[in-house]
Order: sequence, then C-alpha cells, then structure tokens
Amino acid sequence: MTLTTLLLSAALAAPPAAPPLPWFGEDKLKHFFASFVVTSLTASGARAAGLDRTHSIAVGAGLGAATGLWKEVRDVRAGGNFSGYDLVWDAAGVGAAALMLDSAR
Repeated sequence: MTLTTLLLSAALAAPPAAPPLPWFGEDKLKHFFASFVVTSLTASGARAAGLDRTHSIAVGAGLGAATGLWKEVRDVRAGGNFSGYDLVWDAAGVGAAALMLDSAR
C-alpha cells in the first residue's frame, strides 16, 4: 500500500466536518466592526455638532442598531435569510462602541 493510497483511505474514512457554528460564521466579525464604526462615527459627528455626550452616544447607538436591522431586512428582501445571530453581533458592536465612547474624556 502506497502512502497516497493510505492517506486517501484515511481521508475518506474520516467523519464529515461539522457545520460551522452559527454564532461564529465568517461574517460575524464584519457585523461587529461595521456596527462599531457606524456607532462611533455617528456619535462623534453628533458630539461635534454640539450634542452632549449622553445624547451623542444615544444618536450613535440608534443609527448603529438601525443599520444592522436594515441590513437584515435587505437580506430578506434579496431572498436571503434573516439572521438573529447577525443582530447579536451588531448589538455587541454598538454596545462596545457606546462603552468606549462613554469612558472617553
């Protein structure tokens, strides 16, 4: 038996790979960072426009959350699936940005 035959036999005998966990799909990090960036930039713009810190964070968080929800609605309208997992990652990005902005001077 050659090494190639042995490796091929082992590969074919191996159990199939498990499907990826829906919490950690390839696009989840993109959802987190997109929401983080939208929240941060919007809150910073609102602060530069004259809003106080609390209100600027609220504006940023609102637009960050709305952007994530809009993306999921757009996915459904395009024939895709609505993903609650994506919304959780969006919320995590919004929350992380809000915490960072609140702790900044």
